[in-house]
Amino acid sequence: MVAPLFLIGFMAAGKTSVGRALAASSRRRFVDLDEAIAERGEPASQLVARDEAAFRVREAAVLREVIAAGADTVIATGGGAATFGDNLARMRAAGLVVALAFLRFAAPDLALTQLSVEVVTIVLLLMALRYLPQEAVAESSPARRWRDAGLATLGGLGAAALCFAMLTRPFDTISGYHIAQSVPGGGGTNVVNVILVDFRGFDTLGEIAVLAMAALGLHALLDGLRLAPQAGGVRTDDRYPVMLAMLMRPLLPLAITVSIYIFLRGHNLPGGGFIAGLVTAIALMLQYVAGGIDFAQARLRINYVRLLGLGLAIAVATGLASWLFGRPFLTSAHGYVSPPIVGAFEIASAMAFDLGVYLVVIGTVMLALTELGLLGRRERTPPAGTAQGQG
Repeated sequence: MVAPLFLIGFMAAGKTSVGRALAASSRRRFVDLDEAIAERGEPASQLVARDEAAFRVREAAVLREVIAAGADTVIATGGGAATFGDNLARMRAAGLVVALAFLRFAAPDLALTQLSVEVVTIVLLLMALRYLPQEAVAESSPARRWRDAGLATLGGLGAAALCFAMLTRPFDTISGYHIAQSVPGGGGTNVVNVILVDFRGFDTLGEIAVLAMAALGLHALLDGLRLAPQAGGVRTDDRYPVMLAMLMRPLLPLAITVSIYIFLRGHNLPGGGFIAGLVTAIALMLQYVAGGIDFAQARLRINYVRLLGLGLAIAVATGLASWLFGRPFLTSAHGYVSPPIVGAFEIASAMAFDLGVYLVVIGTVMLALTELGLLGRRERTPPAGTAQGQG
């Protein structure tokens, strides 16, 4: 099934122009949400001028109609559509959301990251939804709801006061320092990646450690667990269409090649270990979707728990190596090397740290995928000893 493609972003970001060109090149139907609203009555500008709240309700209703009309669509939404009600959740559930604001402000790496994260998240959520109960939990008593409301109010006021105190105090930005020192201090022209793997490498190390712990926690919870599916419905006999399976096999080496290219260019151009890891994980994930977990595990014999450990070990070892030269933890070095045939090129020690990030991202996504996939396999296989007991 083709998913609808939603274009969101600030006003005048170019959603309509890009949407028309994208729809024409992909042979999809194009829908401008403001034009669809005008076709059902007044133009959007007049509705906003008269009553913006009523306009947002009308906009949400038209968005639901457009989504229900068909999936093979490119939809350019209004500037504030994603901020009202459950519009963003509805778009996420129905298709891919592309934030053109990232592209408008010359951040294609952020746009690619968002797109990759949404693909991974949707696949994992759809796999988990099968095991979630369909019944709502019992409502709390009125006294408990008042207590929860009071605690939430106190927490919100505290967070608001903290934000107000931080935003109103005088400060000096350090963005200028990062831009100025990106090349001489980090050896790269991609300021975003240099900040992640060099200037704020310790933060990134903590973040990938959290990713690894979350994946290992999921592994510990689901390993060997048997859950009865809560969702109804009957499984189709054609679970793995032949055309999809045949397409995904040659796509794997191509996607891995692209991810390696994104990884290698990340220190100077948009890319890096995190984005490259997501691209690789999506390519591997498609093998599971196209052929099933038995097919994929028989060919991709990777221990993702060890892969997580290897990624963390490489990242930590990169930091420890700087101690050997009398420098602080995670201090990077960069310079030019001249291997034969290839010629001179620049290399930075932060690339090894980025490799650790790359491996941890792959390990986290794939460990979550395999554990959820194994739940489905255990549905179809009786527990050990069941057959013997029946005999």
